[in-house]
Parts: sequence; C-alpha cells; structure tokens
Amino acid sequence: MSDIEMKVLGEYIPGVKSSISLNKLKKFVNVPFYIPWYKSKESNKVFPLFMQEISDLNPKWNIPGLISRNPFFDHAQIKYFAAYKDDEPVGRIMAFIDHNYNKENNENTGWIGLFESIEDRYVAEQIIDNGVQYLNEKGCEKVNGPAKFNANGEIGLLIDGFEKKPYFMEPYNPPYYQKFFESFGFEKENDWYSMQTDEYLSNAYMKKSQAIIKRLLGTKRCHIKNGFNIRNINFKDMKKEIDIIKNLYNNAWSQGNHPQFVKMTDNEMYSLASGLKKIALEELIFIAEKDKKPIGVSVSLPNINEAIEEYDQSNYTRNSSMKPSRNFINYHDLKRDISIFSNIKKRFKEKGFQSMRILILGVEKEYRKSAIDARLYIETAKNALSYEIKQGSGSQLADTNLDITNPLFKIGKMAFTWRVYSKGLR
Repeated sequence: MSDIEMKVLGEYIPGVKSSISLNKLKKFVNVPFYIPWYKSKESNKVFPLFMQEISDLNPKWNIPGLISRNPFFDHAQIKYFAAYKDDEPVGRIMAFIDHNYNKENNENTGWIGLFESIEDRYVAEQIIDNGVQYLNEKGCEKVNGPAKFNANGEIGLLIDGFEKKPYFMEPYNPPYYQKFFESFGFEKENDWYSMQTDEYLSNAYMKKSQAIIKRLLGTKRCHIKNGFNIRNINFKDMKKEIDIIKNLYNNAWSQGNHPQFVKMTDNEMYSLASGLKKIALEELIFIAEKDKKPIGVSVSLPNINEAIEEYDQSNYTRNSSMKPSRNFINYHDLKRDISIFSNIKKRFKEKGFQSMRILILGVEKEYRKSAIDARLYIETAKNALSYEIKQGSGSQLADTNLDITNPLFKIGKMAFTWRVYSKGLR
C-alpha cells in the first residue's frame, strides 16, 4: 500500500508552539473506529468516551462541563500524526517528551503512544517512523512506548489476553501490533500485568488473611491495637483527601519497583481526581493511617466499560459503520457520551455494576509487613460486595514489583500482559 498520506494533527511545546485544534484532536481520537480488527469477532475492544479522551490529549482548552485541559502538558511537548488512504484514517501515533520524567530519571528519553494501524506492515512502519523521527530530531537518545503517558496512565502494548474484556483504563489493541514493533527494531523493556478475580477466586486468600490478622491480635505487629486505622475518604473534604492520596502515591511508588514512573504534580492529581470523582464511590476508596498519619491507600472504581459496552452494543453492530464526526462538536457523538454517563449514574443507584478496576494500591515501605495491605484487600472486597460487585481487575502491575504481584496473584489469575518497548536512537 504505497499511497499513504501522513498528516500532522498538531504540535504543542509549552510556551513555544501550539498548532493543535479541537477538531484535529477529534480526528486523532476517531482513528480506532476505522481499524477493521476492532469490529471482528475476535475483538473485545471498548472504545473510550469522546470528551474524556480529548481531555486527556488536550494541552490548551478548558470548557466547563465538556472538556478540561490536561496539566501533564505543563511539562511535556507532543506531536500528533495520522495516516490516511483515500481520505480515510488507517492509523495514528503520538510522539512526546516528558521533561519531568527525564529530569527525575536523568534520561533523555522520548515516548510514543496511542499507536493504531490497519494490518499492513508498510503502513505501520510509516506511522512508527514518523513518531520516532520527530523524537530523533528533538535530540532524544531513546524511545519508550507505547504509553499514555507513563506508568501513571495506560502503559504498554497488549501482547497476551486478547480473548478477555479490558476493564476501564486498560489498553487493548490488535495482536498483530507486536510484530510491527519488533520488526521496527524495538526490544522489550519490561512487562505489565493485570490480575482478574472474583468472589470465588479470592475467597481462600481472604480467609487466610483474616486468620493472620486474628493471630496478630495482641502482638506488636497488630495494626488493630497499635494505632492503625483504615477509613474511607470524604468527598466533602476533597482537596485535603487528594493531597493525602497524592503524597502517598508519589512516596510509595517512588520507593518501589515501578518502571516508567514519574511523580504526579499537584495539578495532575487534582485534574485526575476531578475526572474520576464523577465515576467513583467513597466506599471503594480507602486511606490507611498509623497514629492518624496516612501510610497506605487503595482506590478502586466501578468498571465503567460495562456501561460503554452496553450502549455501543445497543446502538451499533460490528457490521455497522460507527464512524464519528470529524468535528469536535457533533450531536450523535455527544449523545453517546451523555447517554453513557446517564447509564453510569443509573447503575450507581441500582447497584448495577458487576466489576471494578483496582486502580491504586500501595503502602509506605516501612509498613509493608504489618498486614495493612491485607486489610485493604478485605475492606475493598467487603464494600464491593455490598454494591453487588463480584469481579475485579488489579492493574497495571509491573513485572519487577514482586511486593504487589505476589499477593495479588494469590487473589486472582493473570489476565493481560502489556509490554513496554524501547529503542536506542544514538
């Protein structure tokens, strides 16, 4: 396929350059809807909400009630590319440089992400080459990816688990992408996993954990009689709670084996929390304290992919042309987002979610042997069952982080494997 046209859909460099528009971002977001594999019987793709995806990729605009600016772009530059054949998209990629990541890790690394392509090696190579060439021109010594945008978001290329349904914020792509990356010279950097569980799979571990906690009663390690407490967050005091979660998250994750991690800024955490609060339940978010000092955190969210999938299956079939408008504002596309949010709220009231995504789970290093992590698992499972949520996915879990993978794989089974690749440029 030689008649491919590569288009730049905008570039953003903080304080220097901006050629991005909302219509261009919408065109970039639309590309997955044109990838034939996603409409095949083998696919379990769940397409994102339009306005949420645009907000994630948006370096400039705040439109209250519709989209928000992503403060990630306070410290990152980015360029969006899309490939077209006969004026119809056949692929895309974004290339970006996170200056905070490079500063924290003493690197000169660029990233690629949100890669999509039809099943054509020539097309894929053209797309990847455009992203890599941009980073090369900017002086990067290495490329990591794919990611959106680092370990704080959606990271890695799905290489195993295609037959399973992804949970909210879990990457999902066609199986042939792996050969595209490897044929281009990318090599494995590390893998990330997901653990899926249900009431049956987790029962034995929960009983064992409760027995251990009971045995610890009266000992120095006991968290029940030695100033330890686990509580739900308070949405009415959201700013204070966000500060606590941010500090715990940055401290705990920077102390462990978390590749591709970069500390979240205040603005990034506030923006993330503001978005997630719309789909969160207080009862599924916990703070662990020692003598009233926060030392651990657990954040789980109802799996809103259930609501997205229900709407899309009711309004489209795999053979139909679910092709969004190229315009940022479009009645049918907005109707989809609004209808799905209405479904989410309805499910909250009717306890209609069956599954949840375990998004954050961590304890500060000095307290990791105090059984606090087990209590966080138990409390999360108990409250989830009160909402009739009986299935969950813990992800994304780094293959290097045995402190979290070992206990979680006693609760459930591995579902997905995502791979982060790297390629030297010098």
